[in-house]
Amino acid sequence: MAVWLTPLARTVMVEHCKVTYPNEGCGILVGKREGSEWFVANSVPVPNRAVERQRDRFEISPKDYLRVEKEARQQGWEIIGFFHSHPDVAPYPSTTDAQYAWNQLLYIIVGVFGGRKVRVRAHLFDNQRFHELPVYVLLQGTVPNADNLLNAELPILDLTDEVEPFITLRVKEQLQNLPTHQWLLVRFRYEPTLSQLPNALASAGHALLFVRWNEEGVWEVLVRAKGEDKTGKTGGDGR
Repeated sequence: MAVWLTPLARTVMVEHCKVTYPNEGCGILVGKREGSEWFVANSVPVPNRAVERQRDRFEISPKDYLRVEKEARQQGWEIIGFFHSHPDVAPYPSTTDAQYAWNQLLYIIVGVFGGRKVRVRAHLFDNQRFHELPVYVLLQGTVPNADNLLNAELPILDLTDEVEPFITLRVKEQLQNLPTHQWLLVRFRYEPTLSQLPNALASAGHALLFVRWNEEGVWEVLVRAKGEDKTGKTGGDGR
């Protein structure tokens, strides 16, 4: 179970919370739920209607909710939750957040520190308490709906302390030594790798499922080693 944000959805949400600092910013999350995965396509900022306590409270008006709901349905999406900020406070639900939370909806909290630094955390409310979910920004690919794949003990190649060209070389070497169609999760922090690794993997015939970024500042690529079909050709289709 995880939360997947488009780059735009995260940017709009975070920038809105920075602009409203030192007050709380808030908005509505639009997207869909696929199995145990939550996909946030858009984050829609709305005015904080808690006029007298904007420093530590947020309130979304029914009128704004209905407007966003109508727009979301026109685009084939639905409302899946809300976001708000905690100015200079860690992004974890408060007692007040739990008091007003809706069952089975997603709540993303953006901790804004000094108006510049942010921490983003996601929580699912089950009518009794919140459960924290991992947050990813989906840069390339699609949201995985194969829960068994992500829950499996995938081989992980941790290159978070490395740079190019070593990262791409190590990944290609590792894939050559894997069984046909074996998945490999690659982790790195060196951002220039994003312009090299996906192209290198595709040209070698490997199947790329996704490129994602997590809130710890680590990029992750899930790739499947190329295989050989009945015609003797090698490659992968990503399925």
